[in-house]
Amino acid sequence: MPHFSRRLADESGYVAVWTVVIGSALMLAGGVVYDSADKANEARRVTMVANEAGRAAAQEASPEVIAGSSAGVDPARAAQAARDYLAATGIDGEVSVSGTSVTVTTSQGWTPKIMPVLQPDTLTATSVVDLERVDPGVAP
Repeated sequence: MPHFSRRLADESGYVAVWTVVIGSALMLAGGVVYDSADKANEARRVTMVANEAGRAAAQEASPEVIAGSSAGVDPARAAQAARDYLAATGIDGEVSVSGTSVTVTTSQGWTPKIMPVLQPDTLTATSVVDLERVDPGVAP
């Protein structure tokens, strides 16, 4: 029995095992945090691009808007402005113009960079921009 109790009292290798266990857990948690933050940043970017493409489309007002007689957009120019903006950013999207409303829907694929256990996803965002006439001195 003295030989058995001496083996239990021997702690050689004890620190190495805990270092491997704790180190692996920290690396796993760090990878999940990194990939989750990356996904959130990409989702924010996709949303921002949809908003900015809608803004670019809404700036393509028809000549009647400039004259103050109508609140409309030139549908062809508005759609092209939004598509040009999307092309410049490299994000896929669809643009539709209906009356005074410009709708831009963007989508971007996302894959994890560190943790392959996280599932790839498609991030989408939709922006609807309304162009309305505001009379001088009247707040919307």
